[in-house]
Amino acid sequence: MSHLRRAALLCVLLVVGAVSAAAATTLRISLPPVMEALPIAFAEAWGMFDAAGLSVDVVGITDNQERSTALVTGNLDAVMSDVTSAVLDYCTTRSVVAVASAASTPQSGSFRLALLSHAGFGPADVDGLLANQQLVGVTYRTDEEYLLDQFFAAHGAPRAWMTRYTYFGDMLQLAVWFGAKTIPAAILPEPYYSYISTLVLANGIPMQLIVLSDFSEFVSPPRVILFREDFLTKHRSEVATFLRVYDEAVTRLNATPRDEIINVGLDVVLGLFFQGADKTLIQQQTLDAMSIPEFERPAPLSDEVFDSVMDWMAHKGYLNVDVTFQEFTRFDLLP
Repeated sequence: MSHLRRAALLCVLLVVGAVSAAAATTLRISLPPVMEALPIAFAEAWGMFDAAGLSVDVVGITDNQERSTALVTGNLDAVMSDVTSAVLDYCTTRSVVAVASAASTPQSGSFRLALLSHAGFGPADVDGLLANQQLVGVTYRTDEEYLLDQFFAAHGAPRAWMTRYTYFGDMLQLAVWFGAKTIPAAILPEPYYSYISTLVLANGIPMQLIVLSDFSEFVSPPRVILFREDFLTKHRSEVATFLRVYDEAVTRLNATPRDEIINVGLDVVLGLFFQGADKTLIQQQTLDAMSIPEFERPAPLSDEVFDSVMDWMAHKGYLNVDVTFQEFTRFDLLP
């Protein structure tokens, strides 16, 4: 009888241990509506995390502040973020750490990010933008604002931000407002340019957008993967697995035919960039116009890029504490 009791107890312990292990491997991560998020989103859709024994809950949040709040309050374990937002999240509680950068290279003839205007409504060229006082939409305290400040400074208007910017906390909301011609100019990433420029209006004529700058003359910061430090401390192996699968997904996505990415992965794309949209209403010309970049493997963030963003944040008054590269980053788990 004692042998039976010990055997039963062992079975119970094994079951409890299995349940605990499964719970411990659940990773809650939020991805912003940017192209660099696609490898992680596709890895989840393809079942790559499940195959590696890691349960990942991918949450799409387009509002920067909501995403940051969910991270620092422990409702998320990790996020993909721009460098500026990541540093601000770190400053809030000093409880997060960047474990990798996430970058992409646009295909020839396309771009990652652009300063756009509407033909006939916004400025027709850079000279027109500089000559008038029309507003420019940009997400607040982000790398997009960092680049827009550099653009205006390079064109002799370093204080344009004081009177020319209309700030948004939500990239999707900015795209909607710009697409509705509520603001004459905006800085937006792909695929929002492709989506808005191919929208056919009631008169049967697509919107006419003007690319004022693609920021190719500046160094654009990559996105970063930001983890809560307490999750990283308790689940080092899970974080390492996540980064390994992310790395494998980059290789697989780069080798996947474009049609499969666009059509088979349409639900993935809609979930990131156009939450709540009816995929049957997405026009074929929009899908045809979307350019898929070459995704780069997860890698350490450059300390030069970090220092440049930090200097800008300090100049704008966005920092109230000192942050060093060493305390903000942790790249030892990269594959």
